[in-house]
Amino acid sequence: MIRLLFLLLLFASSCKNLDQLALYDIEIKNTEGIDGFTSTEIFTTGGSDEVWGMKGKDEFCNPFSFSSFDASIDYTLIKNPKQKERVESSFEKVDRKYNLPTVKVKDRKRTPKNSIHLKTNKNPACEWIGMGIGWDGWQGKDMSRIMEKSAIELMVRVEKGSIASLPIVFILEDYSENQCYATASYLGIEGGRVDQSWTRVVVPLQTFSYLKNKIDLTNVKQLLLQCYDATDVYLDNIQIVKYSHPYKRLEQNLTVYDSVSPINIFSNSLDGAWGIEGGSCKNFTLKTKKNNNYISVKTDSTKCDWLDFGISWNNWLYTDISKTIKDFSLQFDIQENNFKPFVISLEDYSGKKLSYTYVKNSSSSSDWKNVSIPFYKFPIRKSKIDLTKIKQIHFKFTYGTDLSIDNIQLTKN
Repeated sequence: MIRLLFLLLLFASSCKNLDQLALYDIEIKNTEGIDGFTSTEIFTTGGSDEVWGMKGKDEFCNPFSFSSFDASIDYTLIKNPKQKERVESSFEKVDRKYNLPTVKVKDRKRTPKNSIHLKTNKNPACEWIGMGIGWDGWQGKDMSRIMEKSAIELMVRVEKGSIASLPIVFILEDYSENQCYATASYLGIEGGRVDQSWTRVVVPLQTFSYLKNKIDLTNVKQLLLQCYDATDVYLDNIQIVKYSHPYKRLEQNLTVYDSVSPINIFSNSLDGAWGIEGGSCKNFTLKTKKNNNYISVKTDSTKCDWLDFGISWNNWLYTDISKTIKDFSLQFDIQENNFKPFVISLEDYSGKKLSYTYVKNSSSSSDWKNVSIPFYKFPIRKSKIDLTKIKQIHFKFTYGTDLSIDNIQLTKN
């Protein structure tokens, strides 16, 4: 009897230890990664079968290749030719000749797989231009707990010039081939522009359309990158990080239906805009005269190469003007000191633009004048823009422009 009691106590004690061990394992698991989600590394380096581009008959639509560029290296350090001369002059030149035997090279040198290069001219014959990454060994990944508190972070650079937007749609796909989408907005690009230095870009998971496009977030298969316009960018260090998204979700119930005229885009303040007062670049500034703010445009090539700005008059919510656009005109006041034609565009959330080049039809004057452009003059059908998801109005100038703009609004014809 005593022996039986001893065995029962021993068994109970061991069960208690097992319970404690199981709870301990759960606590450890939940503190790893992001709330227990550990598949955070999407791409750093390498060329396993997790990374793919189109092959065979569709290869001409493939924008993907590997690159030797590495996000851990700043390639903008040696820009000055004199600095380059000093580096080269530090090597001693030796004038000697050697008779070396011919060596037959059997293996072709391959490009180091340090980063991803996406390059395409957006061939109209291609229905889909993109690539995919089935990260973490193609296993089904449960992202359901992290969509409201995380983001896809990546480093991006270009080889020349600079870009203010990333023409890529980010797509999460589950194992039933259901998909949800997001794009990298201006707000997610650190500094608002990508150039030859590696730039941090953040795409909040909360901005993906997973509520509208039903996807099994407990069984995510891969991340697809689709190029929706001409593209030439390098991507590296793609990962999922903790992130707090400060803006409202862009869902259909948060769409603003603008139909009552006038619709104010800018009069005295800017609630949602980019490119104006852009850090050290002062090509576009807010100035005040008689207690009224206006936008000053002075594009000086010696100071910076910032030539455009955008305004989201509904503070980055979707704006639907599909039923009223032909009844609207774009109006603004302008004061010209040195006028050059500029392009005005409406842009949707997929990056498509509806553009019009404004060329003045009157003599130069230093006085303010009002301009009215009916939207039926814009190429609405050719643009293929989604008028139910307008993102912003975009102004693009050329160097040497000197003018001021005020009272931008949409009015009924």
